[in-house]
Amino acid sequence: MKNSCPGTRISTYWGLEPPEITTAWIALTPSVPESGCLRVVPGSHTQGQVAHVDSFAETNMLSRGQEIAVDVTEDEAQDIELQPGEMSLHHVRLVHGSEPNRARYPRVGFAVRYIPTHVRQNGGRTFAVLARGRDDYRHFDSPPRPDAALSPAAWDTHQESLRRTNAILMATAAQETAAPGHRLKG
Repeated sequence: MKNSCPGTRISTYWGLEPPEITTAWIALTPSVPESGCLRVVPGSHTQGQVAHVDSFAETNMLSRGQEIAVDVTEDEAQDIELQPGEMSLHHVRLVHGSEPNRARYPRVGFAVRYIPTHVRQNGGRTFAVLARGRDDYRHFDSPPRPDAALSPAAWDTHQESLRRTNAILMATAAQETAAPGHRLKG
């Protein structure tokens, strides 16, 4: 298992604190070892914050190429295999990563991060959608509802979300991101 996982600041890749964050990763295509499925180290979330480094590696899709700075042996890691429509849930501090996709199809999934309303964003304001209940803390801005699928206004909101998130993720970075999914479009 490669030593890569989200989590450079305040226990999370996203700059959220406290680290009360659960990610739901929903498979849209088969997520199996051949396609580079999620690999986790069970129980590692109880170790607290582990050290991270920014590699900016071309083969790492994270904005800064974040990697954990601890050794993980293959026998510690377990594959999380999912078929389309299935999902995994994991805590933000769980040591996790994935190997390269060697399948003839892309590995596609949708990540949803659930946080209680008292969790806050460090370094700026980003968008969040209230899933249920009340938000008495108002740490996040609510994005406007899309007016139509792929409309110019919806695209502008997406770009604004990327701009805000990138400003936070890259504020202390040694260089610009090399990850295509983190670059703004013109």
